[in-house]
Amino acid sequence: MINTESISTSPDKPEPFITLEEAAAQLGLTYIKLQRAARTGIIPTYSFQNGRKLVRLSEVIAVIEASRSEAGR
Repeated sequence: MINTESISTSPDKPEPFITLEEAAAQLGLTYIKLQRAARTGIIPTYSFQNGRKLVRLSEVIAVIEASRSEAGR
């Protein structure tokens, strides 16, 4: 199970975008796995002016937890 307590969600402050590398490090996953999931569209990504793929950690966790619950069926 992934620890979601470290993610601060406040209505006053929107969740920041982070790089795939940062998300992988925070979740203890490999960068390659997140990169593949992002490339295939499993994980939603956002690109701004520099074209670098960014994610929201809560969305990555939601995808992981959804896939785990489907696997347990």
